[in-house]
Amino acid sequence: MAEQSFDKTRKRNQLDCKDATDVHHLPRDKYAAIADDTLKKFQAGLSNTRGNHRNVNLQHDLRFSIENTIVYTEDDLITTTLMKSSSSPVYEIRHCTTLQAAESLASEIDDDNRIGILNFASAKNPGGGFLKGSNAQEESIARSSSLYLALSQDRIFPQFYGYHRREKNGLYTHRIIYSPRITIIKDDNGKMLSSPYHVGIVTCAAPNASICQDIELTRQTMKERIRCLLTVFQMHRHDVVVLGAFGCGVFKNDPREVALAFREHLQSDEFRNVFSRIIFAIFDADMHHVFEEVFAISQYQGK
Repeated sequence: MAEQSFDKTRKRNQLDCKDATDVHHLPRDKYAAIADDTLKKFQAGLSNTRGNHRNVNLQHDLRFSIENTIVYTEDDLITTTLMKSSSSPVYEIRHCTTLQAAESLASEIDDDNRIGILNFASAKNPGGGFLKGSNAQEESIARSSSLYLALSQDRIFPQFYGYHRREKNGLYTHRIIYSPRITIIKDDNGKMLSSPYHVGIVTCAAPNASICQDIELTRQTMKERIRCLLTVFQMHRHDVVVLGAFGCGVFKNDPREVALAFREHLQSDEFRNVFSRIIFAIFDADMHHVFEEVFAISQYQGK
């Protein structure tokens, strides 16, 4: 099989969208206060807010997200009926956060049901440590959206978080939570958006390479997990997705290995024409550079 050329990789002009330099580091108590305020707004069920070309009703959308959040096991993801895009995808490697990439997409795309984002999840705690002011990719999403209320519900918690709390090896499992129509109401700095928007969120825990001693087993587990999470995006017909340096923070997975695993799956027969647009939103400058190298045209062609 001839390998797919990433000739549609492009560096987006950053003048028209926010990037990592727009994110401010705040003290833990400030992050915790932002999280508390977000939850109160959703629990109060604020009424209609008009966004760009769409209406946002927090109460209605929250109910829909909670009722339709689902946990997939590995067995659920073995055989799927695949959607196919009509053209090869456009790839973008951006030095920005997941929320910045998602907000940019929502401003461009009328149908935000197409947009899916990957949540680099804690395997044991919904939203990670966002309620106590921790700050990483998952925490930023959780304190800015309705995600926590979908993840923490009694129907979901035991199937994912309770299950992983019994796992002791750090690899965790290929179980994945899918939450539709999560409403984003704030940016990374806690500022209320003038135009809230919706995304589908795939919540998946990476293997923890800082715990696992078997490097090859960890690498293979990561490759299999990436296939599973891409399958969930595909199953729910999200053809515009925001990915990133999955598991490369405190879990210490090698960014180059993770980028290569994504690239291998995305150019395979299984996923080659599934997505129309893929953004790798990477906040860390060094990791951003690694992903740019891995997805560069000159490195990819002819290999």
